Amino acid sequence: MNKIKKFLEHFFLIDDSPHKVAAGAALGIFLGIIPGEGVTAALILATIFRLNKLSAAAGALSTNMWGTLAILPPASIIGGFIFNTNPKELIESFHNTYDLGFKFFLSKAIFFDLVFPLATGFIISAAAVALLFYFAIYFTLKYKKLKFK
Repeated sequence: MNKIKKFLEHFFLIDDSPHKVAAGAALGIFLGIIPGEGVTAALILATIFRLNKLSAAAGALSTNMWGTLAILPPASIIGGFIFNTNPKELIESFHNTYDLGFKFFLSKAIFFDLVFPLATGFIISAAAVALLFYFAIYFTLKYKKLKFK
């Protein structure tokens, strides 16, 4: 039981370098914003990349569903711009086909006309938000450590 407790304490230890904490949070924020991913993926990837797991889980939880909804308009604008599609039509098509199910999303017409532009926009938007938070968290932690030493 003591080994399990030590493993869990080490697994979720927040006392880490500013880079690892900020990168873990940015990874979690990125995966939390992108539809379909979340805490499990953030924990697995944080473990693989040796980033802070607690900050990755916190980042994914803080942006999970609400981040996706907030990023939908910029994602449709970016995806529409890249694929020369009207962003309003992307959002309307998304809402019209959302209830039809996953199998319908994988049809050739819907995938290339709707899913691919929105997914591209989501990835770019989520990466921008995650990068912004990485630098904000990193410099905050770096300043805090210098200030109190």
